[in-house]
Amino acid sequence: MPRSGDERDDARMGKRIQGFRKARGWTQHGLAQRAHISYSTITKIETGAMPVSPTVQAACARALRVHITDITGQPYVDNLRGDQLDELVQPVRLAVANPFHVTATGIPPRPVREIRSDIDRLDALRVHGRGAEIGPHIPALIDELLHAVSMLPPGRDQELAYRLLASSYRLAYIFAHRLGYPEVGLMALERQDFAAARSGDPYLKGVITHCRSNFFLYHGAFDIGLAGIDAMTREVDTAAGAADPHAMSMLGSLHLKAAVLHSRRRVPGAAQTAEDHVREAAVLAARLPADFDPYGLVFDTTNVRLHRVSVRLDLGKVGEAIEDGEKVVFPEGWARHRVAHHHMDLARGYERVRRPDKALRSLVSARQAEPVQTRYHPTTHETVLALLSGRGKPSEELRRYARWVGV
Repeated sequence: MPRSGDERDDARMGKRIQGFRKARGWTQHGLAQRAHISYSTITKIETGAMPVSPTVQAACARALRVHITDITGQPYVDNLRGDQLDELVQPVRLAVANPFHVTATGIPPRPVREIRSDIDRLDALRVHGRGAEIGPHIPALIDELLHAVSMLPPGRDQELAYRLLASSYRLAYIFAHRLGYPEVGLMALERQDFAAARSGDPYLKGVITHCRSNFFLYHGAFDIGLAGIDAMTREVDTAAGAADPHAMSMLGSLHLKAAVLHSRRRVPGAAQTAEDHVREAAVLAARLPADFDPYGLVFDTTNVRLHRVSVRLDLGKVGEAIEDGEKVVFPEGWARHRVAHHHMDLARGYERVRRPDKALRSLVSARQAEPVQTRYHPTTHETVLALLSGRGKPSEELRRYARWVGV
């Protein structure tokens, strides 16, 4: 059933922000000062006249000292139950939390290269828009790989097993993160860090740094996120300068993450620094072979263009972002989860310039690219709520989409 107007109002992030603000005894001016955003922005988001952008979400969560999910309303439990995804979260949580092999079958683990094919298959599902399908397989893979690393003698096979274990924890992080369970994602990153340190790959810990920075990004702790990115950048910079393709790929991904962090900092010089990081990434991407993606971070020239669009949206350069975003052509078979994210970005841009039809078309495109990611992303929810609150009666297509999203 579609929500009533009052129910939609309660679902808005602005309404939640207002509730926390009043509980603190703060005025709107007081929150604006603490969050370093304008008073008019606070009044507009609280009344539903403006959607809460990712930048404002993070600023308000930090100022109010609440978890970002208290602002976004995640996890979206009703949706999870309807999709039967809620029942997959607890097994993943337990698998991540437990550092020991527990399945007492007496059957030895498969050869690590055979396990690797399973990891590759699940990662392909993730990249190609079928991320929900990886959840049921993660616990057994983690357990088998814990068994493998405990049995193998030190050497290349054990290092490979640890690399695969790190990959399985990363899949757990992605699954939990997308469904709105950040505490499970953080546990997965800690376990991934443990495995990466034993993998023999000096750059694999850059993946953990890249993922962990998302936590700080969403909570508005930009300086902490950037400190980790900067430290990892120094580690790989020399090797990248010597044209090591693995180091170049990692360094480029770190530049893109730094660009996003800077674009949301709202301090003097941050905008230029963000643009500079995108340019550095573009130079590195142009030097790498096509389809070279050793760490699953989809670092290439297309992803650089998508980050340029996202950064310009966060910097308030909405017209430029839309103009650039409309020109993007995706290579055949390219990462569907990134395609979906781009369309979600375009949707929030179109909504901001009062082009609701194009915003809805972009949301539909995001759903076609990666339905689970789109349905459970806070940007989708906030953009749909903004469109429903726009002028005129919502179209039947928009109402159908809202029902699908759960707002």
